[in-house]
Order: sequence, then C-alpha cells, then structure tokens
Amino acid sequence: MKMLATCVLTLCTFAMVGCDESALDQEADAIRDTTQQQADDVRDASQSSAEATRDASQNAAENLRERTDDASDAVQDAAEAKADSIEDIGEMKADKKEVVGEKKADAIEDAGEAKADALEEVDNQ
Repeated sequence: MKMLATCVLTLCTFAMVGCDESALDQEADAIRDTTQQQADDVRDASQSSAEATRDASQNAAENLRERTDDASDAVQDAAEAKADSIEDIGEMKADKKEVVGEKKADAIEDAGEAKADALEEVDNQ
C-alpha cells in the first residue's frame, strides 16, 4: 500500500512539475496580454472617435434643418438635401475611422502573437 501511495505521489509530482510554465512561457503570455490590451484600447479609441464624428455630423445636419424651418419650400428642400449630404459624409468618415482602428488593432495583435510565438519556440528548443 505504501508503495502504491509513493508511486501515485511521485507521478503527481512529476505531472505538476511538467505543468509549470517556464519564464519564457510566462513572458509570452504577458506579451499576449499587453498587446491584447493595446489592441482593445485602439479599438475603443477609434470607436469613440467614430461616434463623435457621427454625432457632430448629425448635429450639424439638424442645425441646418432647424435654421430653415421658416424658409420657403425650395430653401427647405435644398437644406434637407445638404443636411442629408452632411450626414452621409459624416457616416463615411466614421466608418473609415473604425476600419483604420480595426486594422491597427489587428496589426498590434499579430505583432504581439508573433513575438510571443517566437519566445515559446525558443523555449521549446
């Protein structure tokens, strides 16, 4: 019985030692965590900037509509067309900001993953 318990304890010890991450594995994980946070920050910033752009264009369009409320139908129609154009341009700019932010965030993640993978590769050799 003692022999069986000793064998089980020995196997558990070897298993636990084998599961410990090396310093390079830990550094690789830290790199992944850091680059993920940086990418998330970039995404959040581009999202906020895009929303600000959308809000600004919608406000500008609404202000234009309000200024022409008492004008003739022709002036109101022209103002409505201009307001729609302002909103469309704002939406395009906002979409572009989101795309650029997403590409930048993806590049940050890819670079971090490559660096982390390289560290793990060195550790496995």
